[in-house]
Amino acid sequence: LGLGSHLFIARRGAWLSSLVPALVGAAAGFGLCAAYAHNLRLKVERAARYRLTLGAKGTQELLHSLPSWLSFRKTEQVEWVNRAMRTLWPYVDVAVCSAVRAQVEPILQAYKPSFVKKASFVKLTFGSNPLRVEGVRVSHSSADKVVLEVDFRWAGDANIVLGIEVPVGGKHTRLAPKVSDLAVSGRLMLVLTPLRDGIPPFGAALVAFTAPPIVRFHLSFGRAFGGSVSASAVRLWLDDFLRNQVSAMALWPARVVVPLVGEDVPGPPLDDLYLRHRGVLCVDVLGARDLPGAEITAVGGSEVHVSIFSTARLKRCTQGHKHRSEVTWNERLWLMVQEPDSQHVYVVVHSVDAAHLKGVLQLGVFKSIGDVLRSEHLLGRAVLPLQRLVDSPGRAQESWLPLGLGEFNDARMSEAPVGGGCGDGRGELRVSATYWPFELMKGHEAAHEGAVIVTLLHCDDLAPMDKPLGTSDPYVAMRIGKERRTSSIKYRTLAPRWVGEHFDWFHVAADSRLHVKVLDHDQWTADDVCGYLEIDIAEQIAKAPMGDITDVWALEDVPVDSKTGRSYKSTISMRVQWIPYRRLEMSRKPAKSA
Repeated sequence: LGLGSHLFIARRGAWLSSLVPALVGAAAGFGLCAAYAHNLRLKVERAARYRLTLGAKGTQELLHSLPSWLSFRKTEQVEWVNRAMRTLWPYVDVAVCSAVRAQVEPILQAYKPSFVKKASFVKLTFGSNPLRVEGVRVSHSSADKVVLEVDFRWAGDANIVLGIEVPVGGKHTRLAPKVSDLAVSGRLMLVLTPLRDGIPPFGAALVAFTAPPIVRFHLSFGRAFGGSVSASAVRLWLDDFLRNQVSAMALWPARVVVPLVGEDVPGPPLDDLYLRHRGVLCVDVLGARDLPGAEITAVGGSEVHVSIFSTARLKRCTQGHKHRSEVTWNERLWLMVQEPDSQHVYVVVHSVDAAHLKGVLQLGVFKSIGDVLRSEHLLGRAVLPLQRLVDSPGRAQESWLPLGLGEFNDARMSEAPVGGGCGDGRGELRVSATYWPFELMKGHEAAHEGAVIVTLLHCDDLAPMDKPLGTSDPYVAMRIGKERRTSSIKYRTLAPRWVGEHFDWFHVAADSRLHVKVLDHDQWTADDVCGYLEIDIAEQIAKAPMGDITDVWALEDVPVDSKTGRSYKSTISMRVQWIPYRRLEMSRKPAKSA
């Protein structure tokens, strides 16, 4: 037994001595395999990181979560601007209301129907809720300018009350419609230009809308004189004016220029920032097809007209043709172009009824017989981008524009590169358009034909024609040959100022004369003449440098105060341009029936 136990112990020791190295070797092998696998996994992860694109997704994978201050959006949130706006809003509100009153009231008065004597703002404030900036992005930049796009939104407690006066009844028939539930949103373009050395680093800020703002509101008349009849008659005009005319005023190329440096500061001039004519657009309105039928309530038939415009104040309209599914015009209309690279032409097709049965029920104080007999209805709208015409100047391009009932601010230019943009389903309009830049159409200085462009600026020291009040309601009437143009009326002032009022004449003989007359508007009597001026185009304008002159002219035949014998030194300031050109060679094909 002793010998056996010794043998067992010896054999067990030998077996254990051989097992330990085997276990150590196996553990080392497994450790090396694990280290190799870990190293391989690190190499794969490192290679994956190297392949990552450092955008929002790539940074999210690297950091597992994005810090709050890091943003990869093209549109930047600017909450600090909104915080500052809350403090500045009482002052901004006063400035914006003053600008709105100055710009909208003259057009409100100019577009008023015959049953309205006067229309103006009684109260105008946008309340205490400030405008909110939703985002800012850099659209593009160059060596001389930086262009920013600003998305904004406003909805608040505005207090806007209009005063509507009718020809009879005085204050007893005055209406006071209130604009409530007002909400405005849109996109502003802010151009900082020209860039310069010094403080501030740019000479001016140009502010404009890239598209008409979206405006929503509700009109409330309360207990109006005449009940629902009066409210309905005024509502039809006022609602259309606020939704369409005011939005049209904001159409590009309309802009506001805020100079930040004086004219005496060295640097590029700021004149080019203001609205200037760059060329002429010739639009041949050929015909239309698949137009909707006339309304059942139309009495005596209706006519179809086409209106085109690029700015709210420069509109051209065709003659009326009998309302059918297919209409042929073959008429040529001319428009001035201010920003050919980014401007659009807006087209409106409407029918005018000889008499409208529904309007007969509203005859009386609030709706004249003239408004009932010439009732207008929208058939369709379209938008024609100028960019494709600018690429081929002097060459006519023909297209069919689909007509729809969409608003101009809903137009998608990218979806309608050849025109349209306001939807479809209301027929099509056939047009042929040609863009003529001034450089291409300009002829020799001795050319016998050309275009005349007048920019009305201001008048000073006018005679008071409304004697009891010691003031006037001036406006300016101009004439070349038989073509007349009339400015907006400025109320209760002897030193009126006009902003953005341009007047143009085409095919003007070089020996023509521009007749300018300043008048005082009177509701019940003939308008009084405040002064008269006659300008010789050939002698005074064509001989000026570049045929362009901005001057102050003294008015003639100015009335003298009968009591004091004072002679007023009335003046008018205008910019007058003469653009001589060779006769434009353009052919127009008659419209073919669809």
